[in-house]
Amino acid sequence: MHKIIGGAAFAAFALASPASAATEIFYETFEDRVPGNPSASGSGYTFVDVAGPWTAGPGTNRGIELQWGGVGGAPAPGTGRVFVELDTTGNSSMFYTLLGSGKYTLDFLFSPRPNVAALSNIVDLYLEGTLLGRFEGVGTGSTMWTQKSVNFTGFAGQRLIFKAAGNSDSLGAYIDNTKLTLNSAVPEPGTWMLMILGLGAVGYAMRRRRVPAGQLSLA
Repeated sequence: MHKIIGGAAFAAFALASPASAATEIFYETFEDRVPGNPSASGSGYTFVDVAGPWTAGPGTNRGIELQWGGVGGAPAPGTGRVFVELDTTGNSSMFYTLLGSGKYTLDFLFSPRPNVAALSNIVDLYLEGTLLGRFEGVGTGSTMWTQKSVNFTGFAGQRLIFKAAGNSDSLGAYIDNTKLTLNSAVPEPGTWMLMILGLGAVGYAMRRRRVPAGQLSLA
């Protein structure tokens, strides 16, 4: 009985205490995602269905627009030539499906498109239907890249979604250098249930072993 109780308690503790070492899931710069690699020189843009870990979302304006060479604005200094505009022929989106459950951080660069009104320079970040953040700005004469960081807890199978949220006019804000980090794992919802059941079994077994005060065993 001691071994059973000890094993159950150890398993419950292990489930409740996941590893805490941070792990980089991906770091995507979009530099080698242009088919045929015309982005090595000149300027231009193209639409793709997949850009590294990111997949184009559904809809009429499906696609991930990759720009290079300053066709609509300059890339961030020291980051390469290619970045994403989340507005193909209209508002578009891209998503990544989480492979594991845990506490995450998403880092990325954001810039409004130059010379474009604020209502066209809006990007929302979702975890499925939950809004994690809205990023917006007024487009001035040049790109204004800023570093963004968002922390969230997600479960395997959930989608992390960048979505254009401004005017659907083919002019939208820019995203670059996306990095997803798993800070610590968390148990799946089903695993939490198993842990609760395990703790309940431990409590029941310990209760069965108690002898009420004053109770004697008479031969």
